[in-house]
Amino acid sequence: MSQVSSYYKTGFVTPLFKKGSRCDAANYRPVTLTSHVVKVYERVVRKHMVQYLEANNLLSDKQHGFRSNRSCLTQMLDHFDSIFEGLTKGNDTDSIYLDFAKAFDKVDLDLLLRKLKRYGFRQKLIGWIQSFLTDREQVVVVNGVHSNSAKVLSGVPQGSVLGPLFFLLFINDLEEVVKASKADDTRVSKQISRFEDCALLQADVLRIIEWANRNNMKLHEQKFELLNHLHNRKNVTSELPFYVETLLYKVSGEVTLYPVEHVRDLRVVVSSDLSWSRHISNMVTKARSTLSWVFSVFKTRDRTVMITLYKSLVSSLVIKPLVALKASITSPRIRRSASVVKLLEYCCPLWDPTRVTEMQMLEGVQCTFTSCIGGLNDMNYWERLVHLKLMTLQRRRERYTILMMWKILHNVVPNCCDIEFIDTSRHGTKAVIPSLSKCSSLRNQTLYDSSFAVRGPKLWNKVPAAIKAEKTFDGFKVSLSKFLALIPDNPPVSGYTCHAAGPIHLWTSHQHGGQISDDPSYLRINPNKVTK
Repeated sequence: MSQVSSYYKTGFVTPLFKKGSRCDAANYRPVTLTSHVVKVYERVVRKHMVQYLEANNLLSDKQHGFRSNRSCLTQMLDHFDSIFEGLTKGNDTDSIYLDFAKAFDKVDLDLLLRKLKRYGFRQKLIGWIQSFLTDREQVVVVNGVHSNSAKVLSGVPQGSVLGPLFFLLFINDLEEVVKASKADDTRVSKQISRFEDCALLQADVLRIIEWANRNNMKLHEQKFELLNHLHNRKNVTSELPFYVETLLYKVSGEVTLYPVEHVRDLRVVVSSDLSWSRHISNMVTKARSTLSWVFSVFKTRDRTVMITLYKSLVSSLVIKPLVALKASITSPRIRRSASVVKLLEYCCPLWDPTRVTEMQMLEGVQCTFTSCIGGLNDMNYWERLVHLKLMTLQRRRERYTILMMWKILHNVVPNCCDIEFIDTSRHGTKAVIPSLSKCSSLRNQTLYDSSFAVRGPKLWNKVPAAIKAEKTFDGFKVSLSKFLALIPDNPPVSGYTCHAAGPIHLWTSHQHGGQISDDPSYLRINPNKVTK
């Protein structure tokens, strides 16, 4: 197939509502449904293109989207590890969040083909890609009604297999124009230790805007957002009259960025003070809203039905490519292309809470759910979990963090936090817990101790050596689950009293009755007694 037939180049666009007024067409995201026959061919082409790009190290290391073994989590861990590193050194970090307007639809096809040629792809493949992307038509379908067909003048189809890769290659040279900061298609950030650093970040922002103009990409400059992560929020200089000017950035002659308190970054609510209270509150509110809907619509309280509804609707979130969408998807073809993430655990190694009140908020969702299952009314929360063979949400977050550590150790995902491992004869492979700068404040020490770079190694080092030695991911998951089943699992829950002193974390389970040994045969677990 050297050329793509025009029969396969007609896309059926389904507008999916994002937010705002439903009467405004700009509030809908067009997702193109393309031919399944061409998608099979696209998968073959994409596989060989990615192999070539990875083998020659042509993709920017800052790009995590649309790449295997990389995700929103790896990008966020990389970004926040840089922020925590700056805080411990006494540096602020300014992050400017970018916004590309209709990014896929604005890709200039002529520029894309020239960039593909520069990356070294053969002319025969480039010719096929040109045939695939040009002379396309699209039809809008709403409630089964088709519009007239229209020519597609630019962009790559969002519903295609190759579309995300083409977009990634189109913006791959964005990093080259950024001289002094870290940048990707989501944000540009820099550690600030002096006023000159602000000027360097300002210059990089202007270079990104110039790059967008040269590449015919449109930026929503009015939607840029600025977060100032300050290492000392009570700085004496904050009282000076000109201090506010140091926190501002110029995007254009008409747009000035002012600091905000919260930004939604890859479906995670990020706060300027690096607390996760807002994000956790939003998750709990969304989960409880869905839980209330389930209780009102489904009258049965059968445990099998309730567990299925909880796992598929309450604790999970339907995600569309590029953007989180509502679960009410009408087209079967779109529904099959949707992916599902755990709503209450999405990117949890990043924001895993340490405050008891936040643990209680999260655990309360599952506690409420289990209390409504028939036949379990006389049991307390922890007894219900044992009966239903469920882990607490806190234990699930700990498990997810340990699994992430295994992936880092075996180079399955990038080592975004520069975690070091050492081999010991007694404890197997241990992770090095990073030391903290002596000049760091107590607040910054607390923030750093709760970050993945510290919590991950602590949890990993509590896993027995025999389990850590597992070479396959599936074998490690099975062994880890069996090991965690032996550890007391009773975090604090509002309305219940636990006789244990404080919340039960995996790394604090060395108390009497819950000792962890490197040899599983030495485990002596005596679950703590709980009362309602």
